Amino acid sequence: MNDQTRPQTIEDRIAAKTDLAVASSLQVSSSIGGLEFKDMGQVLEFSKLMSLSGQAVPKHLRATPGACLAVSLQALNWRMDPFAVANKSYMVNDRIAYEAQLIHAVVEQRAPIKGRLKGKYEGEGAKRVCVLTAISAEDGDSIEYRSPEIGSITTKNSPLWKSDPDQQLWYYSARAMCRRHFPDVLLGVYEKEEVQHAEGFRDVTPREPGPVARKAMEARAAAREVKEPAPQPEQEDIQDAEVLPQEDEPFDFGGVDLTDAFPGSDQWSNGEIAAEDGLTMDACPWGSDDHQQMIDWLGGFAEIRRKGGTQ
Repeated sequence: MNDQTRPQTIEDRIAAKTDLAVASSLQVSSSIGGLEFKDMGQVLEFSKLMSLSGQAVPKHLRATPGACLAVSLQALNWRMDPFAVANKSYMVNDRIAYEAQLIHAVVEQRAPIKGRLKGKYEGEGAKRVCVLTAISAEDGDSIEYRSPEIGSITTKNSPLWKSDPDQQLWYYSARAMCRRHFPDVLLGVYEKEEVQHAEGFRDVTPREPGPVARKAMEARAAAREVKEPAPQPEQEDIQDAEVLPQEDEPFDFGGVDLTDAFPGSDQWSNGEIAAEDGLTMDACPWGSDDHQQMIDWLGGFAEIRRKGGTQ
């Protein structure tokens, strides 16, 4: 198939509308995240190029110039590298969210404080708390934030809550301190755990799910409501009804619940790539100690298997 007969992809259409002359005029800067934008036109053209960057950005930003524009503008506001910010982003509940590590970095860089956050821990086990202090850049006053006891924090999806709880408690406290004392710094910016458990949302869903993903979500919802096994479909309905893996199919995830897997995360994309390359689920580099990474990887792997992406 030559270039004239090959169907035009969305990437082709974006590339055709990209003004390389404008993009090439961007100035390299050592102080503003590596690039210096002169006007909105340059930001728009850069966002188109970012959307064509393939594996250089997470899957939810590929071929989506609008999402890349949002991330680029956020990076400019924070004076950070747009690609670094992009690779700390996720698509959760159809919203862009960010890793706790990035939000911590933003607080350190953009909050009106002198120096960096200082902290200490008190208590042990479920009673452990993190106490952060900062010095106001405006009046020199000391600002203190005391976290809830770790046992009372209900949203704990990151594996760091088990493997390194002090680190995750610090992230939680830095974010909460900023929202309380400097709300303008993180206005409209959310960490992925916050978005996942926002009021009104239940499941983490892919952006604009296709027919296969919609059927999978419907099947999961039905499984939660019906305790007894559903009746077997008639023969003529089997092709449409069989969406999720059955026990006699060659891929079994050992009872691992993939409901909370993050579509668009790095591990989800790695799982998809492994399935497309014909690897087995044994190729998953994560174990039960890294639960979130494991289910993200298996979620992407399962999505390709459901679509018949492997032999």
